[in-house]
Amino acid sequence: MSSSVTVVIGISQPVSSPQYRRSFTALAVIIALTLFLYKAELAAVDQFTLQLGTLVGQEWSAESVRLKLRWRDRESGFFTLSAARFTHAALPFPLLSPTIECSQGVVNDHMVNCEQGLLKLTNPLLDNAEFPLQFSWEKETQRFHLVLEQIKLTQGQLNLRVTGTAQAWKLNLIGRKLSLQRLPKPLAALHITPPQIAMAGQIDIDLNLAGGSELVSADWQLRFRQLEFSDHAGSFVGEGLSGNWRGDLRFLQNGYRGTARVLLERGAVLTPFLYIEPERSGVKLSLAYRLDKAVSKLVFDQLEYQEQDVITLTAAGRIDLAPTLRVVQLKVRSLPLEPGKVFSRYLQPVLAGEFFEALNLDGRIRFELEQDSVLKLKLEIDELNIRQGVDGENFQLAGVQGELFWSTGASVSRSRLRWREGTLLQRIKLGPAEATLILKGTEIGLEEPFSLPLLDGTLRAERFSITQTDAGPKVDFQGYLTPISMELISQTLGWPPLAGQLSGMVPGATYENGLLQLRGVTLVRIFDGDILLRNLRLGDLFGPLPLLQTDIELKSLDLETLTSRFSFGKITGRLEGRIKGLRLEQWRPVEFDAWFATPEKDPGPHRISQKAVDNISNLGGVGVSGALSRSFLRIFEEFGYDRLGVSCRLENGICHMGGIGSAKSGYYLVKGGGLPRIDIIGFNRKTDWGVLVEKLQQISEGGTPVVE
Repeated sequence: MSSSVTVVIGISQPVSSPQYRRSFTALAVIIALTLFLYKAELAAVDQFTLQLGTLVGQEWSAESVRLKLRWRDRESGFFTLSAARFTHAALPFPLLSPTIECSQGVVNDHMVNCEQGLLKLTNPLLDNAEFPLQFSWEKETQRFHLVLEQIKLTQGQLNLRVTGTAQAWKLNLIGRKLSLQRLPKPLAALHITPPQIAMAGQIDIDLNLAGGSELVSADWQLRFRQLEFSDHAGSFVGEGLSGNWRGDLRFLQNGYRGTARVLLERGAVLTPFLYIEPERSGVKLSLAYRLDKAVSKLVFDQLEYQEQDVITLTAAGRIDLAPTLRVVQLKVRSLPLEPGKVFSRYLQPVLAGEFFEALNLDGRIRFELEQDSVLKLKLEIDELNIRQGVDGENFQLAGVQGELFWSTGASVSRSRLRWREGTLLQRIKLGPAEATLILKGTEIGLEEPFSLPLLDGTLRAERFSITQTDAGPKVDFQGYLTPISMELISQTLGWPPLAGQLSGMVPGATYENGLLQLRGVTLVRIFDGDILLRNLRLGDLFGPLPLLQTDIELKSLDLETLTSRFSFGKITGRLEGRIKGLRLEQWRPVEFDAWFATPEKDPGPHRISQKAVDNISNLGGVGVSGALSRSFLRIFEEFGYDRLGVSCRLENGICHMGGIGSAKSGYYLVKGGGLPRIDIIGFNRKTDWGVLVEKLQQISEGGTPVVE
């Protein structure tokens, strides 16, 4: 007949007391071994229960500890070790009802072994409450062996193996199909507040640790599949990421030394600064680093970022990890790279605006970035070609070379930039030029005046700067344009041949947030007279809907220079006028109030050709008076006039027309003077703007407008 024995041991002081701990251990071992070794003498006893009460160590405690033993033979049997509650300083929460059940074990005076066991415990971390367990302990060598399998975590599984002694142990952790989407739950159980980042995807992990009283070495491999993440604002986004992260760590005398390698094979990462989407061989990041013993300082001797045939970067530096994260020293170098590939793959997707969408680069560049007390950048440019717009229709620069130096400090080296040639709006040729610049902080400025050959003249910049603001880049300019042949401008832009020269002065111009503004009064000298621009505003300059607003004043333009090369006909004399509230949308006038006339004290001579008379007369419902017949007038090539003028107020597609004075049933467009004399009188007060423009186009092409 079988029987059982229950032994109750009361604990009156903490087991952490060295003397008591030795006595207690000896007592427990003696009782257990005696019962196992002399089971033959206790044949009537097949079950032994040891109730240990509460055990307290230096950093742990166990409540209601119970050991239950059942024999199969002198050395093997079944045993259970349980507690109502177990706490440890390394655990963020207590383990409730932890129980070890060993269905096949060996206990003798040399070892304790469990070949087939089960660990049961209640905790908020894991998805299962029990999992297989194996362990062994050798008395003489103090070696232990522990295996935990099928640990369910975040819909995946972990297997844990620990071997060695307290002075030299090894740990191996294998995790498969761990769900990142489920990660916040165990983190919350560990009282860790995760960053506000939505994550999804799966990871596999292989981790090996070795140590004793301290960590001696570590190596790991983490594989991720279909990884996705996004911060709360959607500024940092990753989609479909697959790859792996390998690393190792070794303890040295004063710290740790290790390496890390990351391979991103597929997917995409979007940030406010750049976009990463690996192709072919993927994106590779490798790092050799050192850590101090307190893990407060990180030194990396070599960091390399590489995407084959696109970019290779190397770096070295030092980072303080505690008390706050701070980059102490950093130096980054690039191998020669093709800026077009880097720009299109890394930068163009995050740069908003059609300007950057239609920007193309090719050539070679190399850069160095360095940070210590200040941040410094050196950029070497070799045969860079820049094109903006479809096939460079807005502007192009070819053969750009130079060295650019930028710094956040008080002093910085001069930068020099030069180019071989260029074009503006496909037709306007830009000659070779060289600029001396200062690049400091958020500003780029001219160190000395800059001259740019433009057709047969020169654009001279006395002041030029670009400042980065919260709203984007702000451009400031002051300068002038030396005379350019109007005949050459006409040929370049495909206009009818014009005589004279074009020059101008810009007292101040700014470009900010897509808006170009001219300060003060901008002077343009053309047709032997002056054109003054005030309040000029040009928005969305390189976009799909450019908008121009300005007020224009004309002073003493020479009509003979203006009209002699047009099909309109020849007119001599001077012209003044104004255009108030001019508004152009997509370079088409939609609103203005314009007036042009002969100056009051213009001395003349005032002559107008027959062709000019016909064209003015036919521009929409005018009559010719002061002559007996049209046939008689046609024998004259030219006529005299006293004054001429026209006004047009454009609103809603209608031109409200007027002249230099009232006439019977109309208004004077040309008021005659001298012999032969002719008056041209307009009758239409309202004219469709589209029809008027079409007639002007017919005149410019050498035809006669059709009057309906």
